[in-house]
Amino acid sequence: MTFKYPNLGHYLAGLIEGDGSIKVNLLSKKGKEIYPNITISFASKDLPLAKKLANLIQGTLNKGSGNWYVLSVYKESALYDLVTLINGKFRTPKIEALHRLIIWLNNTNKFNQLEFLPLDNSPLKSNGWLAGFSDSDGSFLIQFSILLGIAKNIKLTFRISHRQLYHNTSLNFTSYLPILSSIAICFKSILSSYSRTKSTTIKVEHGYLMIINKKSSRLELIDYFNLFPLLTSKHLEFLAWKEADILTRNREYRSLEGTSKLVALKKSMNSKRTQFDWSHLDLYL
Repeated sequence: MTFKYPNLGHYLAGLIEGDGSIKVNLLSKKGKEIYPNITISFASKDLPLAKKLANLIQGTLNKGSGNWYVLSVYKESALYDLVTLINGKFRTPKIEALHRLIIWLNNTNKFNQLEFLPLDNSPLKSNGWLAGFSDSDGSFLIQFSILLGIAKNIKLTFRISHRQLYHNTSLNFTSYLPILSSIAICFKSILSSYSRTKSTTIKVEHGYLMIINKKSSRLELIDYFNLFPLLTSKHLEFLAWKEADILTRNREYRSLEGTSKLVALKKSMNSKRTQFDWSHLDLYL
């Protein structure tokens, strides 16, 4: 497989470790063995990307029970190609599931034997892993107040939140703290823990929250995403956020016109976004 995106294998590894699942040796409710698969969830608004990736990695795309789609890879040859692409590029406890899938693929004796490559310890800024992980668990925010028509107390924030522990608690390596700490250190940012109750399940979720908001850290993040782009609609949020950063650094917000631009950028982002431009996918996939 050849791609225009730089190091797409790293991007896909990050995406799977964020919003993906690797299922091996599972049984259905009726006791029937479930065929091994890799799945990735996408918000409905990111359907264009999901379709592109489904075509590239020979997966199938199905509508979820809510406002999302699920890309699934079941075909043995497609699983082998995808595992070959992402092997050695994982950075979280989910590598345990990847290695179980490698065992299963090797036991089929249909392909060349795959190695059990370790966690990737290369610099975070050297490849697209963080872009994939951010497309899963990251978000961009623009916050400010207005006094006499001029923006005040401007905060431009990038956040990554993720659960604290990998689901297989029988392992020694289950915490997501090492990778979240590495990201925080890389961008000289803040890392904290949180607990919140999910309204749908009444279960308490324990997670980590990494926040980037300092000017120097924002510039480093912008440089990174310029080199290794986000591919979901968060790419559009990044472009708006980057424009707000330029406007803020140039102090354009101090005029009524500048504040008006800042307000328009904020109103165009996240849940308020109504227009989507997917031309970036043609550049990279």
